[in-house]
Amino acid sequence: MHPGEHDGDEHRGPRHDPAPPERRQIVPEGPILVRGVALLGLATALGWLAVTAFQKGGLWLSPLTALLGAAGLLSAWAAAIHLTGGEKFDDHPFV
Repeated sequence: MHPGEHDGDEHRGPRHDPAPPERRQIVPEGPILVRGVALLGLATALGWLAVTAFQKGGLWLSPLTALLGAAGLLSAWAAAIHLTGGEKFDDHPFV
């Protein structure tokens, strides 16, 4: 290496060991379970509204049905994340 060059690893700081494994559980904890069930209900309601609006309004309500369908899809995705225990963003033991 030439003077003034670096390989980039010197700015990363000290490395840490991976976090210890978490306790395995099938059903998530109470608050996240309640939010997941609520989001699943919201996703179901939005999907039903999208289908009903399209059946009654056809192409005239297609922008509304697209918005309702997208919101229902995102709610279903969030419900799936909540009902499976949530996201893990880092394996650092202090996060």
